[in-house]
Amino acid sequence: MKRVSAAELERALGAWQGKPLRGGPDRIQAAVCLPLREGRSGLEVWAIKRPDKLRHHSREIAFPGGKPEPADADLLATALRETEEELGIERLRLRPLGPLTPVPTATSLFTLNPFLAEVLPGPEPHPDPAEVAHLITLRLDDFFDGRLPYSAIDIGPYLSPIFEFEPGAMYGATAHILLELLELYAEVTGREMPEPEMTKVIPWA
Repeated sequence: MKRVSAAELERALGAWQGKPLRGGPDRIQAAVCLPLREGRSGLEVWAIKRPDKLRHHSREIAFPGGKPEPADADLLATALRETEEELGIERLRLRPLGPLTPVPTATSLFTLNPFLAEVLPGPEPHPDPAEVAHLITLRLDDFFDGRLPYSAIDIGPYLSPIFEFEPGAMYGATAHILLELLELYAEVTGREMPEPEMTKVIPWA
């Protein structure tokens, strides 16, 4: 199978149509970063598991991110700053590739604005234990090779995806963001998207 670089994914993202937007303008805007790295066996993306005692979103599988601060020039700057703070990766080593579709959360008034960024070569990440309980590395090909359990709940207007990682399940807005990345990767590589196993078990209940 063809090896795909971050630069090729960047070019494809420039022509990517994205997905229909959901949610209204009264929502609180936040930003997340999907850090991509060219590993020995292909492109990898990092996700995190939040610690148990956070005020919001404790124990959830997520991407680094959060709300803007006054010094942030824009939402991309927010995503890069949060990644530096949470993963210990200097923002100068994060090369922005482009945005994915903003996704509203179902359990709050936030909309997550996702950005892809290539992690340039350098030191390994050193996650902040106050923000990150586990750092998760997903090789994108593992999803297509059946090594990442993938299910979905039919909630009416759309299917809500669920990904089962070793430290827990990724669901909700974060899972929709990961699914779009995987769909973009499938287009670049010519691979077929797997069908999810349908379930009625709601992980966020």
